[in-house]
Amino acid sequence: MINQLKQIYPTLIVYNQKNQNALNKLAESTKLVSDYTEDYTWFLTDDEKIIGISKSDLTKKDIQLLSTFLHPFHTTLSKKTPEEQQWYERIHKATNESAKNPFRFVFFALQKHSIQPEAFKNALDELFNKVIPIIWLNKTEGIIVEEILLTEEKVNYEQIIDILMADLSVKIKFFIGNILESYNNLQNYYSSLINSGKMVFRYSDKMVIHYIESIPYLLLHNLEEKEINLLVSSVLKHFHDDEEMIKTVQMYLKNNLNVSETAKQLYMHRNSLQYRIDKFTNETDIQIQHFDQALAVQLAILAKKIDF
Repeated sequence: MINQLKQIYPTLIVYNQKNQNALNKLAESTKLVSDYTEDYTWFLTDDEKIIGISKSDLTKKDIQLLSTFLHPFHTTLSKKTPEEQQWYERIHKATNESAKNPFRFVFFALQKHSIQPEAFKNALDELFNKVIPIIWLNKTEGIIVEEILLTEEKVNYEQIIDILMADLSVKIKFFIGNILESYNNLQNYYSSLINSGKMVFRYSDKMVIHYIESIPYLLLHNLEEKEINLLVSSVLKHFHDDEEMIKTVQMYLKNNLNVSETAKQLYMHRNSLQYRIDKFTNETDIQIQHFDQALAVQLAILAKKIDF
């Protein structure tokens, strides 16, 4: 595989990993790759070889594709705790171990050049009042592993994100995975969650996004450009470039068709808002109060954010 990749990416270099101790030493020091660390993107193969490819050789699509069968690796992150190492092996190696407790993965992205990984981890540990396992992908992205004990409630990330962002003075986004009860097929789930989180972060302004909320984005992302354009033009008609109308309809849908609450949030008189909604309904022939038609409008508005 490496030889095939080298034909596509001539700048590819390889560091063989003899054992886990060698990996830990590499993770603690950048000396081995001091000439390449900042200019190369690093991956770990299934047979535990560390490869680097010059960033000049890679597009965003290249990185996304490589991440589906290679594991992103960063040479400057701190050594894993025993619990983090255990989770790392559960993810990347087949195991017959049974899960003692339900758990979920939470993908996060920090604002670049804003905080060191160790400082973020310490803040999480202090906020949760316990050590939280984190599988780092690089200095700004990683997976929080949250075990859900019977004696504890699930972490409410909508409640804690404001605290974290205020205390750390850094922008953070969370993508919340589903609750799992088995380690089966964990590696595919892990990779899929990361790819989905990165994609959804591009299109959504929300700081905390649950997997169930991401499904429309995931569906739209798999459509071709001509299909996206057809969806937008067919549903939104001549309003597709009317940002004021789009914002009004989007807020109306967000507030579950509540005219009073929508008018309040848009700083509009209730009658003015109703006039706009009626105008949209009459000129598109869409009954936005009907669930199926409201869903089509919501998808069309989201589709406007998809880029190619």
